[in-house]
Amino acid sequence: MKEGFMNKPSYIGAPAVFLLELCCQQINDAFGDYGCYLVGSALERQNWRDVDVRFIMDDDEFRKLFPDTYTDSVLWEFNPRWTIINAGIAEWIKGRTGLPIDFQIQPQTWANERHDKQRSALGIRHNAKLLGATLLTGRSQ
Repeated sequence: MKEGFMNKPSYIGAPAVFLLELCCQQINDAFGDYGCYLVGSALERQNWRDVDVRFIMDDDEFRKLFPDTYTDSVLWEFNPRWTIINAGIAEWIKGRTGLPIDFQIQPQTWANERHDKQRSALGIRHNAKLLGATLLTGRSQ
């Protein structure tokens, strides 16, 4: 890496990456908790096959939304509610971005125990006015 240059945050081009951010803002607003993350090959290389988006959810909230699925012996991938929600969201994002999306809601503990690679937060909202004030003064308003 050249000095003074940042690594690319992902290999997804504009405007699709901007549209992905907007979609994830809506998902984050709808579900709350920890939010959407870009994971997988789109963070690592130019020749990615699909765009992996994970919504990390508090373990207890995951259990409420998908009862009887978060145990060591049960895979929620076979739960009809989990499947239809994830497939529906993936198609919704694809329709708005044109990207091939693999979307999954995952409980926090499970996601953290099984995935130790890079994650990049998606859909984070910020207030430019407050951000500018923080950068100029060193403190938030």
